[in-house]
Amino acid sequence: MPLVSFNIEITLKYGQALYLANSQCDWVVDKMCRMTCAQDSFWQFSLEVNLNPFEYKYAIGDYFLQNQSDLHWERGPNRILNWNNEKCITIKNKWEQRKISFFLQANSKTTVAILMSNYNSLQKRLKKNKDINNSSKVFCTSLYVDVSEIAQGIEIQYYLLIQRRCIQKKQISRSKRAHQQAYKFESFQLILVSLK
Repeated sequence: MPLVSFNIEITLKYGQALYLANSQCDWVVDKMCRMTCAQDSFWQFSLEVNLNPFEYKYAIGDYFLQNQSDLHWERGPNRILNWNNEKCITIKNKWEQRKISFFLQANSKTTVAILMSNYNSLQKRLKKNKDINNSSKVFCTSLYVDVSEIAQGIEIQYYLLIQRRCIQKKQISRSKRAHQQAYKFESFQLILVSLK
């Protein structure tokens, strides 16, 4: 059973507190699941998790929980934590946002992968990871998306820029210009994904 540290940054009003409601406690919100304001707007809570998967959600309420009907639950589906053999896990969340990670495996000639989306006019270059057996590359990135945007659907495009060597008769010097002429982007691939 791992010890999980939940962390979230949110600014609350005077007299309010943040609570971590969860499946392990049958979604009961009480002082036992009240988070601690560690500094400014940074809230923390640690819990030994014994359910797998573990579902949770944040809720804002009165510090002393005088009126449970005044709880303001975060929008969106429950958050889900799946764990293996970890002893300690640190989770960083954003209020009413979900982290989405993208992984793309491409052939070894792919040099650049760019992610574009209708979400906030996003255009982001993906990070390149090590080659897998020198036959392919893995590109990855992650971003936080507002839960209301997920419900409406998000379109994602991947552009793959594939590099090839130009055959030149004369010897290439080590100058920057000659180096740029030795490589050329020849094509791209478009993949549409809809998240709902």
